Amino acid sequence: MGRSQSLENVDVYTVVAAASSAVVLVGGTAIILACGLAGAAAILEIDIRTAMRRRADSPLVERERDVAAALGIQWRRWLVLRTGTVAGAVALGLLTGIWAVTVLLAVLAIFGLRFALSGRAARQRLRVERAFIGQLRHLRDRMAVGNQSLDTALQEIGLNPGKDLVYILSPLARGGSILANIVECGVRSRSPIIEQACGVLIWARTRSLDALIAVIDDVLIPVGEAQLAVQEEAHVTLAQQRAVTFAMASLMGFMFAAVIRVDSFRAFYQTTEGLLVLLAASTVFFLLVAALGRIVSVPQWTRWNVPRMAELEVASHE
Repeated sequence: MGRSQSLENVDVYTVVAAASSAVVLVGGTAIILACGLAGAAAILEIDIRTAMRRRADSPLVERERDVAAALGIQWRRWLVLRTGTVAGAVALGLLTGIWAVTVLLAVLAIFGLRFALSGRAARQRLRVERAFIGQLRHLRDRMAVGNQSLDTALQEIGLNPGKDLVYILSPLARGGSILANIVECGVRSRSPIIEQACGVLIWARTRSLDALIAVIDDVLIPVGEAQLAVQEEAHVTLAQQRAVTFAMASLMGFMFAAVIRVDSFRAFYQTTEGLLVLLAASTVFFLLVAALGRIVSVPQWTRWNVPRMAELEVASHE
């Protein structure tokens, strides 16, 4: 018995030593690659900060920011949620003992979470934009009926923006520069409808209130309601597509989980033939999801660079 315990201790020490060697090897390789990339950047005179800023402004990151903003989740918390989901998917894949399943679950975690929450994000965004159209009407009435100035009306709306617009319109209740507060509202919203309205408000601060009231009546409210109507119709179809996708994914996941519980099937999926079968099934699934997504597409409205519009407006009056 003493010999078997010593052998077990030797096996434990061997595993720990192998794991430590692997960690040292991976860490050393990462450090060497980082030093090499830093040296190449210095030789080629590449501005790393500018490159990182461009990377942060990529369409993929912008879509992630849009979903996080629509859900009302701070950007850092959204990144933590995304990282935790991927880590959990990888850990679940490692438990199966099939490396291809680990990779597949990681890919599903990267793209599937945003797809799963996109429906809720779209509903939340529609509710926020609908509430904002109502606040535009209140703003118009305060100026036309209550004879309030634009800055005073905006501050009062910021004090009572409604539950759905607290985060977006709360800067209007602050003191200081009203122009900067309008810009922050547009940046927080990440909504084409709200960004367009913020751009009009920036333009109207140096014009007459009659012109602003006319723009609200003739442009902002009618165009905003038309855009919301189109988005609501598209949302119904997209919700049906997501329901079909979730049904297919749930069925395939249940069937695969039942299959790999059998030792012979698990051994098969660890072979080259099994990996090819798994790859083919995954490819067919993703092609079906892509085909469903081509049935209807939500129109992409024009986005407005509110900070840049504010800069141009200030420069035009200097």
